[in-house]
Amino acid sequence: MGNEVNYYAYFDTSMCKNFDVSVIIVNWNSGKYLKETIESIYNKTFNLSYEIIIVDNNSMKNEESYLYLDEIVDKENVIVIKSEENMGFAKANNLAMQKAQGRNLLILNPDVIFHNNVIKILSDYLDSNDDVCMVGPKVLNSNGSFQQPCLRGKPYPMDTLFHIIGLAKVFPKCKFFNGYALWHLNRDKINECWALSGCCMMIKKSLFKLIGGMDEQFFMYQEETDWGLRTKEAGKKIVYNPNAVVTHYQGVTTKKVKLKSVLMFTQSMEKFFRKHFWKKYNILQKFFWLTLIWGNFALKYLLLSGQKK
Repeated sequence: MGNEVNYYAYFDTSMCKNFDVSVIIVNWNSGKYLKETIESIYNKTFNLSYEIIIVDNNSMKNEESYLYLDEIVDKENVIVIKSEENMGFAKANNLAMQKAQGRNLLILNPDVIFHNNVIKILSDYLDSNDDVCMVGPKVLNSNGSFQQPCLRGKPYPMDTLFHIIGLAKVFPKCKFFNGYALWHLNRDKINECWALSGCCMMIKKSLFKLIGGMDEQFFMYQEETDWGLRTKEAGKKIVYNPNAVVTHYQGVTTKKVKLKSVLMFTQSMEKFFRKHFWKKYNILQKFFWLTLIWGNFALKYLLLSGQKK
């Protein structure tokens, strides 16, 4: 799964055992939020066995979340992996999933707070539904509003376009405009979908073995969308389960490099388009979609540049 990376792993291999769930957290300069996320896991998780695997993507050595790793490294069933470079989100998660001992794997951002027994709810749902291999909770913003990426439909170019230009929200009850955004669905009911938010999503370990991990060409962004599409192509189901609820303090690390993150998002969109749709379009259609992708970046660049002045 890509080139080898130098890292240090802190755990006793003689203590390895099977768990219900492996909680995987990729950290990069997340400040106080990593500790709050870990405490949320401990405070809200009951009636199942789990391990926590934290991969640090070369955070600054005097940064709060990096220093916190030294506090948690000696806790039972905790693995800390310190990379000597920033591997990106996909590669770091793949490394952790290879080492995970859990029957189910929870991908979790270091800025997520549980409202209830999220891990148990999601794990039980996977265990009770043979054809479902990926499940995610309802995700809220810090102000309590709904975070749309946790319930997504078809990631096809036209459906994505309707979402980006706002037609989906203007006509939230129209299925034609909501193939991607799915605003017409009830957010309080369990729904099958095409992709979940990478901030908090659980998969069966068997899915990892079947289709592999995240595509490492995506350094950040679009990796969960690609993973979801590959899951659907393998004939497996993805489900949004609002019985589990979390708050996601979105972008606590990317805010520090906002313009760079917008560029990486755009690059990942182009990679996703080239991987899944390039052969389906003629040269004019390819030019049209690439122009839209990079035109969206140009607009965001101008807006961000204006905010700095």
